[in-house]
Amino acid sequence: MTNWEWAVLGGGAVALAMNVYQRVRARARRSAPPPAVDVPSVPSVAASRVQTLLTSTARRRRQTTPTAPLADLRSTVEATHDAQEFVRDAAHLMNQLADVRDACGADEAVLWRWDETRDALTPAAWSSANAERPQHFDLEQWGPLARWSAEGRLVVLDGGEGPTPPNFAAAPVLDDTLLVGVLTVANAAGLAISRPRAKEWLPRYAAQVLRLLSLSEWRREYARQMRQSRALLAAVWQIQTNKTQESLAAAICETALQVSSATAAALVRWRADVQKGSVRHTTPGFRHRAPFPLDLDTLVSNACRDGMVMFIDDASRLDAGVSLFFDGDGGWHSGSVGVVPLKRSDRVIGAIVVASPEAGHITQDEVRNLGVLGAVSATSLEMVWEIDEVSRRASTDGLTGLVNRRAFDEHLKRLLNETDRFGQPLALIVADIDHFKKINDTWGHEAGDEVLRRVAKKLTEGVRSVDVIARYGGEEIAILLPQTSVVGATDLADRLRHAVASKPVKFKGEEIPVTVSFGVASYPDAVPVRDGLFRAADRALYDAKKAGRNCVRSCGVSASQ
Repeated sequence: MTNWEWAVLGGGAVALAMNVYQRVRARARRSAPPPAVDVPSVPSVAASRVQTLLTSTARRRRQTTPTAPLADLRSTVEATHDAQEFVRDAAHLMNQLADVRDACGADEAVLWRWDETRDALTPAAWSSANAERPQHFDLEQWGPLARWSAEGRLVVLDGGEGPTPPNFAAAPVLDDTLLVGVLTVANAAGLAISRPRAKEWLPRYAAQVLRLLSLSEWRREYARQMRQSRALLAAVWQIQTNKTQESLAAAICETALQVSSATAAALVRWRADVQKGSVRHTTPGFRHRAPFPLDLDTLVSNACRDGMVMFIDDASRLDAGVSLFFDGDGGWHSGSVGVVPLKRSDRVIGAIVVASPEAGHITQDEVRNLGVLGAVSATSLEMVWEIDEVSRRASTDGLTGLVNRRAFDEHLKRLLNETDRFGQPLALIVADIDHFKKINDTWGHEAGDEVLRRVAKKLTEGVRSVDVIARYGGEEIAILLPQTSVVGATDLADRLRHAVASKPVKFKGEEIPVTVSFGVASYPDAVPVRDGLFRAADRALYDAKKAGRNCVRSCGVSASQ
């Protein structure tokens, strides 16, 4: 037989019965395995062991950490496991075929796969060790007989009459009524079994081959499920050990990277009641660092709004104008992207976003695993977000969005304690909007509220994320600056003064000129007693008002305006 003829028939021993296994696996999913295969007990054993694992893990959860590698959920790792198990299964199958060969006195036993798409038989495995193809099969003489066995679902013999043994025998490999393939044995000089024995035993050998294939598939599926269960338990433990909003968000993103082939991950919070969201955490793989708001017409917002998983295998096929998080962010130009909404009671509360610069790098199986992680983490996320929301409302001024006076006093006490512990200075700026009563009298209280909001926004834009800015009362705003001297705080106050005065507030078509006066103090470099910090800054503010407003005065630094 020529090389091209074997190439048409297909594969080699490495493919072995992979397609056969898949056919058996697909059949097993459609219906229970036939009694002759005797495999229904395997899934029940697997379920029992999984339940045992879950029970024992729950019992020891507080004392031990799951040790299964999270990378077991990655498609590349799963493919490696499958490849290794296919090689082991190949060896078992070839040994089985060698036993059939020896029992029949054949030169070779071959398992042929029935290929429905090509309406042909393809050699899947054979007993000739280390051979790239069957060595003793006469395709011209026996090929039509093997096909006849497949199409007729019957045992076919060739050669020999009466007591003379045949030199070829073929029996269909059937899973119930589903044709899996054909088992053939051949010996040009004659098999070692009679024709009646061949008709009786070759179907039994075919059933044994099917049983081996089925058990191998169930074993591999069980091993796959066990790896995934252990890895998911480890991932859940890793996520649920984090209780704060920041650490939980970071843990979810890092876990998403560990269990998938993604190189970037982000966590989104979604408010279904107002159909708006924000990105709460991003890993370095994304260009933009959280937190930042989502725009409405973006891939992530649409996935959250629809509550549907979005998986893009090749982002280069998207239109150039498509945005990922916000308008003009450039989207994700190439590679793969997945958005997995997080739901609680059929309500979307957020999403996990993963991306990779390589097309096809992230797989649908990995996205499904992320869905499991998301379902588990959604409960913890909702709890910490609700706590954060209650805490934020209790500590935030409703008009300006700044910290309120009660929360400011708590921050002041904490930062003063840190200053005493570490020795770094703590500066305080107290600001007051000039002629605020006149603004209310001239343009109305709505205009006054708008002026307060605009001034608060301008001051917030000018400070660091570690600084604390609060509406202390009325039109008075206080800013705490950790690790800042009185000189540095004075310079900042003067920049803030210029920023406010340079741009009037627009209200109902009119421009309202606004200026602010500032008082600055710092402990312990300018104020030696911690309890005197606020009084010192307030006195400096009084001096600024007295000096004509729209200026900065500070304790221990020359006047500036």
